[in-house]
Amino acid sequence: MAKRYRSTALAAVHETALGLRQAGALTKRTMAAFDELCLTPVERLSAVQIRRIRTRE
Repeated sequence: MAKRYRSTALAAVHETALGLRQAGALTKRTMAAFDELCLTPVERLSAVQIRRIRTRE
């Protein structure tokens, strides 16, 4: 699943932070903070909602 960002500016910030994480300049905890700030939250779906999506598609 592709990452969904809150805005294009936050997408750029997150990609930069990801590069720093891969280089070892950021900790997992700091990267998690960037994830929370930049990425859209994942909404919880009930079993009924999932079933509706599956039957619709």
